Amino acid sequence: MDYRRIEEIYDEQFIDRDWWGNFPTARNLLDRDLGTTDLLKLVPVCARIAFHVTGEIPKMVLSNRVPSLSMNPKHITLNLKLLRLGVSDETRVFVFFGYFVHELAHLVYTGQDVAGLSDGELRYTPMHYDMIHFIEDRRVESKLVKEFPGYHYYLYAARKLGLAMGLNAVEHYMGFYGGQSEDGVHRGMDGSEALYDYICSKILYPNLLDESNYMREVLSFPGNDGKVRQVNAILKSIKDYGELTYKEVVWYAGMLTDLFQEKEVCPDHFFLQEMKKAMKRIEDFKTDKQIKMAESVIRDLRKTLNQEPVFSTQLYVSPERSKLEWKGTLGVCDHIEEFEADVAEISDDLLNRAKELAAKIQLSLAMFSGKMDRARVIYEQDSGELDEDELYQSRYNRNIFFEEVMAPSAILEVVILLDLSGSMCTGEKIPTQIVISSALALAFNKYPNAVYYSIYGHRCGDEGIEIIRFHDRGEKLQLGKLFSQQALHANADGYAMLYCFDKFKSDAKNKLFFMISDGAPSATGYDGEDAREHVWEVVREGKKRGIEVLSVGIDNFEQADMYEEFIPYSGPEITTKISQWIRKKFMSIADDHSF
Repeated sequence: MDYRRIEEIYDEQFIDRDWWGNFPTARNLLDRDLGTTDLLKLVPVCARIAFHVTGEIPKMVLSNRVPSLSMNPKHITLNLKLLRLGVSDETRVFVFFGYFVHELAHLVYTGQDVAGLSDGELRYTPMHYDMIHFIEDRRVESKLVKEFPGYHYYLYAARKLGLAMGLNAVEHYMGFYGGQSEDGVHRGMDGSEALYDYICSKILYPNLLDESNYMREVLSFPGNDGKVRQVNAILKSIKDYGELTYKEVVWYAGMLTDLFQEKEVCPDHFFLQEMKKAMKRIEDFKTDKQIKMAESVIRDLRKTLNQEPVFSTQLYVSPERSKLEWKGTLGVCDHIEEFEADVAEISDDLLNRAKELAAKIQLSLAMFSGKMDRARVIYEQDSGELDEDELYQSRYNRNIFFEEVMAPSAILEVVILLDLSGSMCTGEKIPTQIVISSALALAFNKYPNAVYYSIYGHRCGDEGIEIIRFHDRGEKLQLGKLFSQQALHANADGYAMLYCFDKFKSDAKNKLFFMISDGAPSATGYDGEDAREHVWEVVREGKKRGIEVLSVGIDNFEQADMYEEFIPYSGPEITTKISQWIRKKFMSIADDHSF
C-alpha cells in the first residue's frame, strides 16, 4: 500500500460541500488537531462528541476490524487500526473521528428509523441490503451536519481518505473487473461488479467519476452504458439525501437492485477492498494496559453521565443474588439449580487429542511446581542484631546458625465453566470443548498438591439456569463425565459465572477462572447489550474477589466488551494458545511468590 501516494491524492482532492446538502456554515472548531494519537486522550473526546449529539454516552467498543455499517447499530465501534494508517498523525486522528461521527449518525438516525420495524420488514437480499447502505451512508451524514455542522470537518476527512484509496486503486489496477479475483472468486464477468462499484461511486465518491480510466472500465461491458444511464436517472430524482425517509431509502435501493440479475451474492466494492488490504497489513492492537484503561474510561463515563441506569430495576431478587449492587432483568435466570453430570462413553480420538494438550500444560505445571516447592534457608543469630557481613565470611561464626525449611506451595485454585447452550451443537464445538476441558483436568490431576480444580457446565432453559457438575475439588476425576456434555437451551453467562465464583475457597491465594463459550448471553430476558455489559460487571466483580478470568472462544466471536483477557478461536492452534497463556500465568504467579 503506497501511503505516500495516498496522502498526496488526499491533499489534492476537494469534495464539494453540496455532497452533504444545504447545511449551516459552522464556526471554526477549536483545537481540531489534538496533536496526539494517544487512545486515552482520544476516547474522552469521542465521549464528549457523543454526549453533545445524543445527550448520553452510547456503548463504545474498541476493535481491530474494518469499519462497516450496521443497519440497526446498538453500539459504536472505535476502529483502533485507523490510528496506525501510514499517513500523517493529523490525518489519522481526523479520519478516526470521522468514522466515529459517521457511526454515531447511524446510531441516531438509522437506529431511530428502523426501531419500529419488524424483522420481516428488515429482511433484504444481500444486493438490496448493500444498496440501502450506500444511500443510508449519505443520508445520515447529511442529516447530522444539518443539526451539528461543526462535525462536518471530520466526516469530510474520512470521506476523502476513502476517495484517495479508490483513486490510488484505479491508478494501479487497470482491468480489475471480470475474470478471477486473487482468492479465486468469480468477479462479475458480465459487468455486474463494475456496475455495482459505479453505483457506490456515484452515491459516495462522485469525484472518481471524473477519471476517464475508471469510466472506461465500467462501460467496457456490453449493456453497462444503458444501465449507467438508468442509475443516473434514479439518483438524479433524489434532490436532498438528508430529507429522505428510511422507507424512501429502501424504495430507491430497490430500484437500483432491480438492475441486477444476481441479488443473493454481493461483492465488496473496491473502496472496502482497499481498506481491508490496508487493515490486514497493520498489526492488531493488543489487549494491553492502555486499552483496558480506555475501556474503563468509557464505562465510567457511561455510568457517570447517563441518566438511565445501565441495568433496569428488578422486581424480585433471590437471596443469593441480593448482595449484588447491579441487577439486570433476570427473568428465568433467577432460579439456579445444580445437577451431577452423567458418565458417558469416552471417545479414543478426543481423548488422544486431550492427552496431547495435557502434555503441554503439564510441562508448564512442572515448571510452576518446581519454582514453588523450592527450599528456603533461614539464618538466625542467637543474640544481638544479625550481622550480614558475618554471613559471607569464610571463617566459621558460631553465633550464626541456619535452618532449612520447605517453602509452602502457593496453591493454585482453578474453576472451569463450560458452555452447554444449544448453539454449541453445531460443527466441532462440543468436541473441541471436551478436548480442552479434559486436557485441563488430566494436567491438573497430575499435580494435586499444586492445583485444586473444579469443572462445571451451564445452560438456561424455561425453568431457570442449570449448573452441571463435572468435577469438584477433592473428588476423584471421572473422565467419562466430561464426555457427557450436551448442548441445549440458551446461556446466561454472567449469572452462571457469579454462581461458580462461590466455588472458590475464600482463603485461596491464587484463583483462575476459565470461561469456555461460543458466544454471548442469549437467555430469555437476558440478552443484547445489557447482558454483555452485565458479563463485564461480573468479570470486574471477580477481580475484586481476586479472581482472574480468562475467556476461551470456541467460536470467533467478539469478546473485548465482556472480558479483559480472552483467546478467540483460531482453529486447531487454539490449544497452543491456551497452553502458552497458562504457562505465562503460572510463571507470573510463581515469580510473585519467589523469595
